[in-house]
Amino acid sequence: MRVFIGTSLTHSVAQQLSDRVMDHAVSPQWRLAAIAQWHVTTLFIGSRPEDVLPHICSTIGRIAASQMSITLEQGRLVSMPKQDPSMLWIRFRPSHALTALHVALAEATGTDPSVYRPYWPHITLARAKSGHSVHVDGPVLLERFVIDQLTLFRSSPSPTGSVHTPIESWALTRTSPIDPGEVV
Repeated sequence: MRVFIGTSLTHSVAQQLSDRVMDHAVSPQWRLAAIAQWHVTTLFIGSRPEDVLPHICSTIGRIAASQMSITLEQGRLVSMPKQDPSMLWIRFRPSHALTALHVALAEATGTDPSVYRPYWPHITLARAKSGHSVHVDGPVLLERFVIDQLTLFRSSPSPTGSVHTPIESWALTRTSPIDPGEVV
C-alpha cells in the first residue's frame, strides 16, 4: 500500500484557496486536483506492506504528541520544477520546525527523507495536462497555514489522479517549546 503523512486543508480554507487560484486565471493546460485532495505532505513514505501500518501509526502518534503546531507562511502560487514545470503548487517559505518533523518522521519510519534542505512545504494544486506548460511565479495566495495534526493517508491511483484516503489522524499536542536539555 502506498502511504504518506500530511495535513488536509479544511473545507473553508480549500474553498478560499480555490477561488483565489481561479482569480489568477489558471490556464487550461493544468489539470486541477480535486479540492478535497489538497494537503501539505509532511513525509512521503511510499509502498509498504499493510502489516507494518500499526507500527507506522504508533510511531506517528508518539511523534505527534511531542510536537507543537507549525505555522507555514507566505504560500505563493508557483509551477515546479522551474525547468519544464509539470506541477502547480502553493509553496510556503521553508520552516525549520517542519523540516525537523520531516526528518524525525523519516528516521522513525525507516524512510529516506527528502534530499532538499530545507524541506519545501507545498500544496500540489494541479499537474500539467501535456508536456508543454508555462512557468508560473504568482502572488501569495495563502498567508498562513497551520499544521496542527498529522494524518496517515493511503494514496491510490485513479484515472482522474491519485485518491488520498485518511487511515488515522493525530493532533500535535505539545503546548510548550522543547527545553534545549530535554530528551524527547
